[in-house]
Amino acid sequence: MQNRMMITGAGSGLGREIALRWAREGWRLALSDVSEPGLVETLKLVRGAGGDGFIQRCDVRDYSQLTA
Repeated sequence: MQNRMMITGAGSGLGREIALRWAREGWRLALSDVSEPGLVETLKLVRGAGGDGFIQRCDVRDYSQLTA
């Protein structure tokens, strides 16, 4: 079974670096951030580093965006 992880703030900075660290180990990542362009770039980098995943624009400070 493939390891999976959700990372908030993945569109830049520390969140992006955390995503890349786990991508190099082949993890499948669920990436979220308020910046969709940043997420798109992070996903490209993740795939280039050997990982995979998907993106979801979301502001985790807004509870209504966290409910499905």
